[in-house]
Amino acid sequence: MVDELKKKKKMKKLNYLLTMFFALTLLVGCDTDPDNNAPVTDEAGLIIDVSNSGGALLGSPEAGVPIGDASVTFSDVALNFEITQVLGSLDNVSKLEIVKFLNSDANQGTEGITVAETTTLPFSFSYETIDEFVAGTGTTVDQLRIGDVFTFRVKIYQNDGDVYYYNNKMGRVSLTINCAYDLTGTYTMTNSVCTNPQTVEISINPDGTWYLSTADGGLLQFCSANTTLVNDGSISVGCGGVVTAVASGPGYCEGGGYGIGCITGGSWDQDAGILIMEHTDAFFSWSGGTYTSQYVRQ
Repeated sequence: MVDELKKKKKMKKLNYLLTMFFALTLLVGCDTDPDNNAPVTDEAGLIIDVSNSGGALLGSPEAGVPIGDASVTFSDVALNFEITQVLGSLDNVSKLEIVKFLNSDANQGTEGITVAETTTLPFSFSYETIDEFVAGTGTTVDQLRIGDVFTFRVKIYQNDGDVYYYNNKMGRVSLTINCAYDLTGTYTMTNSVCTNPQTVEISINPDGTWYLSTADGGLLQFCSANTTLVNDGSISVGCGGVVTAVASGPGYCEGGGYGIGCITGGSWDQDAGILIMEHTDAFFSWSGGTYTSQYVRQ
């Protein structure tokens, strides 16, 4: 079991490296055809990374009003957008633009608003106020709602006249307006399958979601014999403390097709500091298929 899981994890990393290599000549999303998602062969040869970018759009919805109609009082507003050069050069690039979208994207045929441009890398820009976020969108601050999404994408202008958006994984950052919670801390983790309390950490990701050092309640590492396999992952917490998985949640949920510890729901109690999650498990017959986990902040 351990060797099989590790082998598949290594294959995923190898496939990722191969993808990055071929990406030197592949850019997705021609500006003249935003709905075209097929790879487009090109010669710019510049690979970028925006994974160090991050920010937050957190606040409290207006009380006594349905959340879809409630204005938001913002308490945490920030964006740091950072572009770094991974491979290739800027020799065939005339400039890079950062384009902003509100509740839309280039793939939906939306034009977007250019908010910054550069001819050199690394490059960064930042927002510190909600007014900066809405500038140019035609939307006022009091019209923003919980769940609205600001998306920032990198657009490349080449010396030969071609214009492209980098694909989502390489050049896209999104921030969603959400209720203000803080899950950061050290927790005692338990689950309903086995009695084996463990200490784990929860920290914030650059995009405002939450990273759990163990995200399956400890099923894989602490209930089975696979003590070296860590099933970490990320969650988001919406208004009312509703928990949802980010991407596939725990790494071994979809990784390798094992379905271990997949997060199907949950709740967060800010006052008590208690996170409860609901999971499914398609790998271990002794788990019963469904179970719950609890994280209590120390």
